Amino acid sequence: MKTWFESLDLRERRMLIIGSVLLGVMLFYLLVWEPLEHGVETLRKSNAEQQAQLQWMQQAVAEVKQLRGGSGRPAQLAKGQSLLSAIDDVARSNQLADALKRVQPDGRERARVWLEGASFDRLVHWVDSLQRQQGVDVVSSVFEAREEVGRVDARLVFEIGGGA
Repeated sequence: MKTWFESLDLRERRMLIIGSVLLGVMLFYLLVWEPLEHGVETLRKSNAEQQAQLQWMQQAVAEVKQLRGGSGRPAQLAKGQSLLSAIDDVARSNQLADALKRVQPDGRERARVWLEGASFDRLVHWVDSLQRQQGVDVVSSVFEAREEVGRVDARLVFEIGGGA
């Protein structure tokens, strides 16, 4: 190859070198520069979309805080009321007293609850009422369907202000 190159005329060698350099620059542009440029542009667009989504989420958080009463903090148990009595009171108001089989304290701010044959719809309202009105969150739950449609057995662990 070297002998062939040296056998070429000086003009032909210069043209071949210049052509090789131009081909190298073109290949560099097509194989390296353009893909990098395209990747950067894709990341810029993605970043802009993520920023817009973040802004929307921040507005949604502000709206949720406003709907919760402005502070963003959940309600708290009534002064002097224990977690166990709050669970029992709200269960009675949601017509779950018969399904409530066992309420066991688990420390000062947690309670384990067992329900049998509870109406799933009432159970959901009960949990929602505890969270919204009392500031009590579910930190663990296990549900088992029963033969009767709409009825479940449930084991729940509640915590005062556990998730908020």
